[in-house]
Amino acid sequence: MGKSKMDDAAAERIRRARGDKDGFSKRAADAARRNDGQDQHGSSSKGSSVGSKSDRESGGEKK
Repeated sequence: MGKSKMDDAAAERIRRARGDKDGFSKRAADAARRNDGQDQHGSSSKGSSVGSKSDRESGGEKK
């Protein structure tokens, strides 16, 4: 399966199946909130990244 964004409906299904106290349910709800927040800020920066893997490993940052 390919990557897909967690949405509120999927997080709710997980919560009902696993319960409120389950760690996976909490992470799913957090992911749904993050994805919802990213959609509200616009999708123009969707494919860009802040820095390459080598930049992050060396502590450098592109500016």
